[in-house]
Amino acid sequence: MNVRRYRARDMRDALRQVREQQGADAVILSSRRVDGVLEVVAACDPALASSVTESSDDAEMRPTSPTAVDPDLAAMRRELCDLRTLLMRQQVWSEQDQWMAQYPLAAECVERLRNCGFHEKLARSLAGSIQEDLTPETAWARLRTRLSASIATATPTVLERGGMLALIGPTGVGKTTTICRLALRQIRRLGRDAVSLVTLDRQRVGAYKQLQAFGQMAGIPVMLLESERDLVALADRAGDGKLILIDTEGQSARSAAERNLFAKVRHQLALETWLVIPATHQAAVLRQVLQAFQGSDPSALVLTKVDEAEQLGETLSVLLEQPLGLVFYSDGQRIDEDFHKADTTYLMSRALQEPTRPTARLIAERDAPAPMPSRRPPESELEPLPRRASFVAQPHPPRETMVLESVVPFRK
Repeated sequence: MNVRRYRARDMRDALRQVREQQGADAVILSSRRVDGVLEVVAACDPALASSVTESSDDAEMRPTSPTAVDPDLAAMRRELCDLRTLLMRQQVWSEQDQWMAQYPLAAECVERLRNCGFHEKLARSLAGSIQEDLTPETAWARLRTRLSASIATATPTVLERGGMLALIGPTGVGKTTTICRLALRQIRRLGRDAVSLVTLDRQRVGAYKQLQAFGQMAGIPVMLLESERDLVALADRAGDGKLILIDTEGQSARSAAERNLFAKVRHQLALETWLVIPATHQAAVLRQVLQAFQGSDPSALVLTKVDEAEQLGETLSVLLEQPLGLVFYSDGQRIDEDFHKADTTYLMSRALQEPTRPTARLIAERDAPAPMPSRRPPESELEPLPRRASFVAQPHPPRETMVLESVVPFRK
């Protein structure tokens, strides 16, 4: 009997080597993985194989012989039959099934991540480092921690030093709502004279009126510009810590790739751009959006509609693949309460469909009293700023009240 040992990438490659060197009658006696390589032991007995083939193929053509069959030969035939059956099962049993049988804990974590929307390739790469001697709870906790730490975040320095900040992104992702949220946050920190609103969106019906209504409620100016070149004239007003928030028109991925926003004026002024993306888009669409808006040179991401995402893991898988840091996210329609700084631990727990609660940092930030404005406005302009996003505490004429209610929650 001719016994040989083969090293191959997988079972299909091993079968090819065995058939090429020992023929189609060879059978695999054993297989195992050594340092990531499949090691196979195969054997072939030409005389025995010929005898088995003849007995199986020509049994019906030859008359039955009363001669007694050798017991050893019969046992060998049965063994060969069992080996061939095992070989057929190994061909059907895929490499993934073998991996799942060898690493059951990692396979369980991969399946759980896939059910939460995470990409299979990402899930397998993360679960590959899991030790099988860990408890399922410990392995899952380590996996969650690693995922949370892998999402890039960014610190928005432009909100502290002032300057020009533009929000870009596709249509309907919530750019106008985010502009209002950032403005309200800045007003509570530094006062009304610390922020101004600008819109370049002349295509969407009512875009300017939405910002104008919010500006009237908050007591801040709102400007409608004809083109990007008008921003150069506003650059001087952004000094001394003043923040100018710029709302832009929504663009499809194709038009964004063909036209880079602010390309003609970026060399004339200091302008920072943030890309707004929704958690409701599919992973393939999000990748297309990120690729298309690279030409506009965004420095950070804002994630919206987290509460509307069916599987947040699909969105976070895309965030793990790209380098831009997350600065804010929103998980509701309320202007103030549903807008938060980036908290990857909370987002990951929500994506993994675990019980979530705001971290201590978020609680402290939300409950802390608003600091006194650095530049106090005149007494005539001091009005109590409403705490809630609806702004219904301040009396307005009937016509203005109807207009303001029609634009809440400023969902774009």
